[in-house]
Amino acid sequence: MNNNYILIALAVGACIYGAIYLLKRYKQKKLNNTLQKAAQGEPQALYDAALLYYRGDKLPQDLHQTFVYMQQAARLNHAKALNALGALYHAGHGTAKDVEKAFACYQKSAENGDFEGMINLAVMYRQAIGTKQDNDLAFAWLKKAADGGSPLGQRMLAEFYYGGIGTPVDKQQGLKYYAKAASQKEPVAVKFLKTRDPRLQHHGPM
Repeated sequence: MNNNYILIALAVGACIYGAIYLLKRYKQKKLNNTLQKAAQGEPQALYDAALLYYRGDKLPQDLHQTFVYMQQAARLNHAKALNALGALYHAGHGTAKDVEKAFACYQKSAENGDFEGMINLAVMYRQAIGTKQDNDLAFAWLKKAADGGSPLGQRMLAEFYYGGIGTPVDKQQGLKYYAKAASQKEPVAVKFLKTRDPRLQHHGPM
């Protein structure tokens, strides 16, 4: 009986080891495939490889290589890469800090339909001189992201409505967008509605 238990334990151990080995091989094959496609200039692969280098995930962290791959993907009009390149310029990661280039990247990303690009562009307009035109443009880009379904865009747009930024104060509209964001579990919106009235957390005005 004990021998049977030992054989079963050995068999289970062998299965687990085999599964781990196969998983490692699969991940390595996927990594190699990504890098190969990136070397061939495939936009999505360039973006994915840039993220791997940025995160130090399966590859040593290398901000310069991150920038190189992200710039190549952005030049091929990859919307998310354009936004990420803007963030690299904004933070000075892998390249010299350049706010003007960051703005240009965010703008192109936003124009190509990326919600994060729209939000980052809105933030830059908001952080500019703060003229009425800047605020109006910030509001317009946030609304586009919010109406496209971005939970962060919805929550930030709600704050604009509450603060009268780029639009007249409209708490009813603000509450509507807080509710939309909360329905997608955006944490700040959920907390706001919970504090205001727990009943609004999932059933706010739509």
